[in-house]
Amino acid sequence: MNKQEAADFLGVSVRALERYVQQGRISVKYEKGKTRPTANFEQAELEAFREELNQPTVKPAFESRQTATDETRQISSESEYRQIATEQQQETGIAVQTPGEITEFGGIATVDKLASIIEGLLSQDNNQSKVAISDKLLLTMAEAQALTGLSREFLKDAIASGELKAKLIGKGWRIKRSDLNEYIDKLF
Repeated sequence: MNKQEAADFLGVSVRALERYVQQGRISVKYEKGKTRPTANFEQAELEAFREELNQPTVKPAFESRQTATDETRQISSESEYRQIATEQQQETGIAVQTPGEITEFGGIATVDKLASIIEGLLSQDNNQSKVAISDKLLLTMAEAQALTGLSREFLKDAIASGELKAKLIGKGWRIKRSDLNEYIDKLF
């Protein structure tokens, strides 16, 4: 039986049949054809696979991730941990925090520590030296647009005609502030 016949027999598409072959659920034998090898499937194997496909599958509406025995083990290990932690706390006088436990008022939990680290990193990025557009010597096309209020196309045309001096650095145009000021003065 060739691919198309096998797919029709199973009631699936040819692509689905190919996926079943790739998954190893069906075996195929290739025989030499006129121009390329042709796939041949055995009738008995296809009949057995069709029975497997036609069997109804029932999935539960909700699957629990832990069994009852796992839950009881987890609860007992947590209580043992808390008992050990309280013993350590009594001996040393230092509060011991259990994993996932929220600390009392005044204590710093892991979440608070992480939040303060993130805030510190964000404030470092914000505190880096930023130069205002009005203080820059070289301007990008977007900055020149924002400063002058002229469109990008207008500035590009001025650069192409040679009226506005600019240099292509990397992938973007850079315009000297003094050249931009001269160009604006010539416009009016």
